[in-house]
Amino acid sequence: MPITKDGIYFKDDFGRVRILHGVNLSGTTKLPTSPRGATHLKNSLANHRDVSFVGRPFPLDKADEHFRRLKAWGFDFLRFLVTWEAIEHAGPGEYDEDYLDYIEAIIDKASEYDIILFIDFHQDVWSRFSGGSGAPGWTLEKIGFEINNFHQTGAALIHQRYGDPFPRMAWATNYSKLATATMFTLFYAGNDFAPETKIEGVPVQDYLQQDYLAMLTMMAKRFKDKSNVIGYDLMNEPSKGFIGLENVRKLEWVLKNGAMPTPYQAMLLGAGFTQEVQHWKFGMTGMHRQGRQVINPNGLRAWQEGVEPIWKANGVWDTDSHGNPVLLRPEHFHMVDGKEVTFAEKYMPAFINKATEAVYQGDESAMNFVEFDAMGREVIPVWDKAEAEQQNIVYAPHWYPFITLMTKRYLASVGLDAVNNVPIFGRVAKRRAYVRNLKFHVDVAQDSFHGTPTVIGEIGIPYDLNEREGYIFHKWDAHIKAVDDYMMALERNMLKYTL
Repeated sequence: MPITKDGIYFKDDFGRVRILHGVNLSGTTKLPTSPRGATHLKNSLANHRDVSFVGRPFPLDKADEHFRRLKAWGFDFLRFLVTWEAIEHAGPGEYDEDYLDYIEAIIDKASEYDIILFIDFHQDVWSRFSGGSGAPGWTLEKIGFEINNFHQTGAALIHQRYGDPFPRMAWATNYSKLATATMFTLFYAGNDFAPETKIEGVPVQDYLQQDYLAMLTMMAKRFKDKSNVIGYDLMNEPSKGFIGLENVRKLEWVLKNGAMPTPYQAMLLGAGFTQEVQHWKFGMTGMHRQGRQVINPNGLRAWQEGVEPIWKANGVWDTDSHGNPVLLRPEHFHMVDGKEVTFAEKYMPAFINKATEAVYQGDESAMNFVEFDAMGREVIPVWDKAEAEQQNIVYAPHWYPFITLMTKRYLASVGLDAVNNVPIFGRVAKRRAYVRNLKFHVDVAQDSFHGTPTVIGEIGIPYDLNEREGYIFHKWDAHIKAVDDYMMALERNMLKYTL
């Protein structure tokens, strides 16, 4: 392996310290090539078991052009995106060998340019079928969801159903909606919060995790002998789902935009009960409530015919003698065996332990890049030092200038201190805050993972800043200043990154 981990550093075979700079390759891998998976196409979610991602991120005959360009720019380090769906869309244990052969060919081509990479198992809001990318459609169907009814029932906000113009950054609100929040809760904590739910006789958490972990082992084993593959990002931006919510009647989510049902309302909407929910709007001055909105007036269900809604089956709510819903356990996701639980302290470490073991079974020398809930503010627990070293952990959080990301405008003198959650005014003060915000992640690596290397796995700006002025008028001043703000913060902290 050409790169090894030594404390906060990466070193090459000659013992030289490497400051790794690179890019994510790339967002295009989230969507299939055949049939075309572009989200503005209304039929792009059809026949989800018969798709192909071969050619993502680019056709093999274009690889030389892209790698030559990246190498010339000084980017010789890749966060290489793949999705669970791309690998296993046909069904549990049915791997797409054509896609795996294609990935292997791309890895070999990168090696010709001395480009190293780690493979990222990417997802956003669980799946294409819940408004993002990542997991196969069958994962949703196996638990009884009717994915064709997600949009009408408010279970997910989906571009294909909503149409254009699609609200800016609204896709991220799907983390709080029924489909995504349910799937993450089941995946990480189904044994505690949904013990009545089984797939083919297997507890739902065990079924989903066993399949995912088997995929990790298969991938690590397949690419073990690729000298430029240094490790695996175990899951992009994992989410806590409903885990830890104090009261399902309350809207506790960080990001609010558009129709925002409470968790309890989301459960009722999915069961066919029309609800009037809060409507929010995100603007230059933040998130503001803009009245209310009626969802699911036709009483459709997000569940397949004959399937009892999962959170009803697991005792969170029920109906009375008149058929009206009644909330039974508002604190259901907050307490386990009489103790408060959090995703970061209880469930994510348990998953990381299993996932690193799964990778180890395929490649005992691979590094394991870990990240936590990107929308959460929970404290990351301290790892056992020997265990962190044995697991070969690299801390790989994400960081974006929040206001720039959400508004797609560059404001030179306005920013957000993400650690303290306070606004900042003045460009000098903003840039200093960015340095502190990124140092926070360096400190997490030191305090929680005993000085493991840190790679900022995602950092960047929207290219369509300021109403697409770069594309329309070839005016890039705002982009240059925005990039300079965070590049300065990265360099002040001597951080490795993939843009």
